[in-house]
Amino acid sequence: MKEKWNPQGDIPDKTGYSHFPGNTNTLVFKIPEYVKNLEKSKGVIPEFVNPKYANADRSVFKAATRLECMMQDYPKLLTDAGSEVGFTTYEPWFVFSPAKNNVKDALDCFSKGLPSFGAAQAEFDFYTW
Repeated sequence: MKEKWNPQGDIPDKTGYSHFPGNTNTLVFKIPEYVKNLEKSKGVIPEFVNPKYANADRSVFKAATRLECMMQDYPKLLTDAGSEVGFTTYEPWFVFSPAKNNVKDALDCFSKGLPSFGAAQAEFDFYTW
C-alpha cells in the first residue's frame, strides 16, 4: 500500500477515517457481473499473509497466521467499462460490534480511542441499539 498509495501508509483523511474502510456487514454483488468475473478469474483473488504478533520485536505469533484475501481486492477484477463500486459507512456500534477481543486487547484498543471489540462493548452496543 505504501508504494501505491502514500509513503506514510493508511493515513486518516480530513474526517479522521481511513480512505479504505475495512469492516463490512454486507457485500452486494450483481450476479451476472460476479459470474462473469468468476469465469474470467477462475475464482482466484489475490491473497496475503497477515500475521498478528504477540511482542514488539515480532518474534512470537499471537495466533496462528492464515492466508487471507480482502473484499477490497474484488473490485480490482472489475475491469470492464461501466463497472461500479461503492460503499456506505455507519458508526461501528450501529452495524458492527463483535465480541472478538479478549479483555486485555479490548482495553488496549479502548485506550487508543478505538472500538474495543470486546464482549462488554458488544453487549452495551446491542442493548443501546
